[in-house]
Amino acid sequence: MDIILSTINARYSHTSFGLRYLYANLPANLQSMAEIVEFNLGEAIDVIAEKLLNKSPKIIGLGVYIWNIAEVTELVGIIKSVSPATKVIIGGPEVSYEQAGDKLCELADYIISGEGEEKLPLVINSILSANEAEIDKIQIGGEIKNVEGLNMPYDLYSDADIANRLIYVEASRGCPYSCEFCVSSLSCGVRDFALDEFLSQMAKLIERGVRHFKFVDRTFNLKYERAAKIVDFFLNNHKDGMMLHFEIFPDKLTDKMLALIAKCPPEFLHLEAGVQSFNLDALTAISRKQDEQKTLDNLRFIREQTGALVHADLVAGLPYEDLASFAVSFDKLFSSRPHEIQLGILKRLKGTPISRHTDDCAMVYAKDAPYEILQNKFITFADMQRLKRFARYYDIFINAGNFNNTTADLFPSGQSAFACFMSFSDYLWGRTERTHKISIENQAELLFSYLQDKVDINKLRENIRKDYYTDIGRKSRLKFLE
Repeated sequence: MDIILSTINARYSHTSFGLRYLYANLPANLQSMAEIVEFNLGEAIDVIAEKLLNKSPKIIGLGVYIWNIAEVTELVGIIKSVSPATKVIIGGPEVSYEQAGDKLCELADYIISGEGEEKLPLVINSILSANEAEIDKIQIGGEIKNVEGLNMPYDLYSDADIANRLIYVEASRGCPYSCEFCVSSLSCGVRDFALDEFLSQMAKLIERGVRHFKFVDRTFNLKYERAAKIVDFFLNNHKDGMMLHFEIFPDKLTDKMLALIAKCPPEFLHLEAGVQSFNLDALTAISRKQDEQKTLDNLRFIREQTGALVHADLVAGLPYEDLASFAVSFDKLFSSRPHEIQLGILKRLKGTPISRHTDDCAMVYAKDAPYEILQNKFITFADMQRLKRFARYYDIFINAGNFNNTTADLFPSGQSAFACFMSFSDYLWGRTERTHKISIENQAELLFSYLQDKVDINKLRENIRKDYYTDIGRKSRLKFLE
């Protein structure tokens, strides 16, 4: 193939939605010359380069994201060293801003900044027609105003994708809000795809066997009428095991939207609720408006009155929020009982306005992806490290849901949930000095050793046995219980 569109996904279960959109919007003559080739983190970069170059492409287009920029930089370095005639075009959020001095941007032949469906064919045609002198190295794609004019890519999902991988879909692009840590804050409003055509494409995916639909729309609950049509369509075409994943702003949920959520069957909706903080100074600093009470009330309603699964997000390291304030935010969110709490660490994504606080708040970020904050005026490096461990352990022991009976005892009534779990987190680090590769058996033993002098020992043994043998279904002996 003369043209290869490629990227390195975070894991095999992910698909590259962006590559499929780019391919779908190539003219027919270019599509006949192109193919999509995907790789995954962990694969040897020299082998990836070998596989790509074995196809003798004239052009390689690469999608660059926060999780793969280091690997793509190495990959492009190899390609341009051994096959300098091969033209490399890069695009994606990691190369759409701050290109000056960036090693990858220097290595690549062309950079497409922003959405690339319109710019990519222009660059490819210029290369193939030997008119490269007429185009600039950096092509500003910006935002495509009329997304209804784009070809949808859903028929490009293969049967293997549908059987084994996440299927991403989008009914709109852009975000109406201006949260300064988010790349979506740079968008100029929301652009909707033609709903009838979108739902027609969804019908085809359902017919092909897709049951989990991950919407990448930034705010699903922005327009009730549109959201209701989408949910009603899936309810009318419901199949066993169907699940829709949406991002929501919880305080913007109206009574009508809550009623819509309530009418859905259990676990039909997986709602990712962006909360980020309850600290008013921090929210003001990042240009985010949020009604605290409405946020908590709506999250409690969803948890108690509907069958939707709630995944709620907090961000640690925001300007003007110290450790004590973050603990308060966590405890408030914990009280609404979401099924999962994702504790994220603030990142300084390229191009985002959060950088305006760097000097006044003494924000220190890691220089390499994922550009997480290391410390600021309000949280020391040592405490930021503790928060990172807290986040990882919370995923392992709470969000994973493997020890629900046992972990309930980590949070005694009337005490700060944050303080209780931080105590457990500090204990885990002291015992293991690791946040990964902790087996289920080791998790059980760590829970037992931490709780054995804090709760009734017989109840503790009973809970661990139930979690381990009944709920998880393991058969190997837990010798420490004997």
